Amino acid sequence: MATIELYLENSYLKECSANIVSIQDRFVVFDQTIFYPGGGGQPCDRGIIKQGDETYNIINSKKSGW
Repeated sequence: MATIELYLENSYLKECSANIVSIQDRFVVFDQTIFYPGGGGQPCDRGIIKQGDETYNIINSKKSGW
């Protein structure tokens, strides 16, 4: 299942809802994302994910082959 890359459609999005596809160690794969994975000299996006009362810091994002 490929992740829908919402940042390609609208680079100004600040939030979206997403479902978790898989979790492996500290890495989480979502069905869609607004986080740019970086590459070609461009740094990756950073931000937060909120789930209920919990907040998680995103310090790195990358494309995955899962």
